[in-house]
Amino acid sequence: MQDKYHRSEEDIQKILWYLQIHDPKNANRDYAIQYLDSMEGFSSELARSDESLAEAIKKKLDEKKEKD
Repeated sequence: MQDKYHRSEEDIQKILWYLQIHDPKNANRDYAIQYLDSMEGFSSELARSDESLAEAIKKKLDEKKEKD
């Protein structure tokens, strides 16, 4: 699993929307970018520590993306 994540404006906007609902005090662009960066780091650690779990998560996310 070597796909390199590239943050997009769409990703930032989705995280901002999420933050507006779940963490309004931190619903700003800088925090959203930090949030995405931390999730990228988390997923990299997960992929290194448990590749089969990371692959299963990626498969589910890809399936969800196809439905949307």
